[in-house]
Amino acid sequence: METVLIDQFVVPEAAVDEFLRHAHFSANIVKTRPGFMEGHVFRRTAGDGRVNVVTTAAWASQAAMEEARKSILTEFAKIGFSPSEIMKKLGVQIERGVYQRAAY
Repeated sequence: METVLIDQFVVPEAAVDEFLRHAHFSANIVKTRPGFMEGHVFRRTAGDGRVNVVTTAAWASQAAMEEARKSILTEFAKIGFSPSEIMKKLGVQIERGVYQRAAY
């Protein structure tokens, strides 16, 4: 069954451009991994000085996602890219969920 990683971010409006630049950089690495099917970025203004950003990454299986996660973390470490440090610096909050996807 397909597995989808869904990340929900709350981003300060002043930091959204920098955050999205980093998100796209990360996505360009993620989408090269075996088993990756598709990914999307959704954005909406919350109206209170914050922006809601949702990213999705669909994988062929849970195993493909887990293998990709390992290699992505290795590559991030090799190039000195730390999403957690970036989010901390920008004041971004995250909620992550892993879902099984099926057509309706």
